[in-house]
Amino acid sequence: MAFAAVERLIALRYLRARRDEGFLSIIAGFSLVGIALGVGTLIVVMAVMNGFRVELLRQITSVNGHLAISAGREPIGDFAAIEAKVKAIPGVAGLSPVLEGQAIVAAGEQVRGIMLRGMRPEDLMLRKPIADSVSGTGAAGPQRGVCRAAATPAPGAAAKGRGDLSSLSRGRVVAIGARLAEVLGVSVGDIVTIVSPTSVDTPLGRLPRTRRFEVGAIFEVGMFDYDTNFIYASLDNARDFFETPGKTSMIEVFALDPGAYSSLIPQVNAALEYKYFAFDWLEANSGFFATIAQQANVMFLVLTLIVLVAAFNIVSSLMMLVRTKGPDIAILRTIGASRGAILRVFFMDGMGLGIVGTALGVGLGVAFADNIEAIRQWLQCSFGLTLFDPQLYQLTELPARIAWDEIAGIAGMALLFSFLATIYPAWVATRLDPIEALRRG
Repeated sequence: MAFAAVERLIALRYLRARRDEGFLSIIAGFSLVGIALGVGTLIVVMAVMNGFRVELLRQITSVNGHLAISAGREPIGDFAAIEAKVKAIPGVAGLSPVLEGQAIVAAGEQVRGIMLRGMRPEDLMLRKPIADSVSGTGAAGPQRGVCRAAATPAPGAAAKGRGDLSSLSRGRVVAIGARLAEVLGVSVGDIVTIVSPTSVDTPLGRLPRTRRFEVGAIFEVGMFDYDTNFIYASLDNARDFFETPGKTSMIEVFALDPGAYSSLIPQVNAALEYKYFAFDWLEANSGFFATIAQQANVMFLVLTLIVLVAAFNIVSSLMMLVRTKGPDIAILRTIGASRGAILRVFFMDGMGLGIVGTALGVGLGVAFADNIEAIRQWLQCSFGLTLFDPQLYQLTELPARIAWDEIAGIAGMALLFSFLATIYPAWVATRLDPIEALRRG
């Protein structure tokens, strides 16, 4: 569709209403702002939902293996044989035996239920989020206050540092999460008592099994569950504590290509002759991630209605413009303007609102999503709000991941709505009778 210069000039003059027609400009402005806010809000919400899903899965697979091999409720005893079979599969980078179970930790008067996880110290030091947070090179920072400025390190942490993961190979030493250390009031070098939920026979009767451990390292990976509930010990210490010599709860598998680890599941199962089963963390938390996907779909549908309502505002503003400019349309028709020219004038008005509103919405949405964590921190510090509770969402920072193909789809949808909104008013303008319009004008 070609637009003549005079048609563009008339369309622009119609959008810039005269002083006695200021209400038309207000209606057009509301239409433009409505589309911008709808598009921007939709981009921000979808970026946060995408970021939450991707960041949570990334955190899980960086602290844990890409895959896990389990025998169900029974422990695994033949790690060496399994390692030999699985390592022969192309694409497998390595395996790590893990023994974990529930326990209770006590320090002074503080008592908490925890998950004790036993690993080989050399395997634990390969977990980048944990190792980086202990060494002080990680991205995770203290996030314990309502705002970041209010966050304070655990008692004694500033003086004694985060410790060293290699200390887990020397005697009864553990690494604990920063939030757990804060709750217990311990720091590197302090002693904690870990109590097993099972009891043992003693001359005094059945008593719970207890071990005293030194805190050798404090980690903070940015996931509330791990920083609050996990304690890492060496695999030998965990086996001694749970009285399962030579056993493991599961075996974690790392893939050479982190993006294609799911394809290894059938190969691992076949190599182990289906005596054990392999699963990834997306499968293990399928209900949780399915809920996130459903919430994203619902939010997309609800926020799409905002853009649709803004498009209806374009219809109303163009209809008022057609009624107001009836005499002008009649004059244009009498001096030779075709119906196609009138159609293009009002089409440009409607699409102009849609294009400008969509462009503003995309710009605002991308800028807001890029700086959403800084904006959240400012709001929390300024007004004392808790906008993203780490206890509920498992992450200490509000993530956002901008998907440009998704933004293109949102912008295309807004432009489509704008195009559809211009059809009827423009068609009404072309059907206007010049004589009747002049008589009424």
